[in-house]
Amino acid sequence: MNVEITGRHVVITPAIRTYILKRLRKFVKIFGEEINFHVIIDVEKERQTAEVLLKSKLLDLTGKGVTGDMYSSIMLAIEKLERQALKHKSKVIEGKRQRVKTKSVAVNLGVAEVSTRIRTQKRSGIQEEEAQRKPMAVEEAVLELNQSDYPFVVFRNSESGDVNILYRKKDGTLGLITG
Repeated sequence: MNVEITGRHVVITPAIRTYILKRLRKFVKIFGEEINFHVIIDVEKERQTAEVLLKSKLLDLTGKGVTGDMYSSIMLAIEKLERQALKHKSKVIEGKRQRVKTKSVAVNLGVAEVSTRIRTQKRSGIQEEEAQRKPMAVEEAVLELNQSDYPFVVFRNSESGDVNILYRKKDGTLGLITG
């Protein structure tokens, strides 16, 4: 963690420096050690402004606080920065969860093995039918889904080479799961 503190029209005291460093330690838990901070403190008449710039490998964030007290301004700026950082972290975590969920759905449907058979459950047992082995475009899969009675089509995408699942949602629109 690298912290640079700049004071405009104000002298940076050791107490302010210690306060800033203490408050910025929480960002190491979120982003790790590879982060840089630039803290700009400014005093103009009754307005005391603190601006905190965070730069990491992933993103750049800015938080600004303006109050009548320097410590309150610093705290306000850091709180804004923390909200932005946590929002970004939750988006990253949610994205990972979505990717894992998509992969697990694909595995549950037997796509991981790239099965060449479509299986449908009937009352008397399992009915097996041969499926096409050639790769197809998404547009061809849409046509295939519209022509069949099945709620989904498993196919190998001719553009990416990945196994995809095209399915019909309850509202009638189509969904695509890429793997």
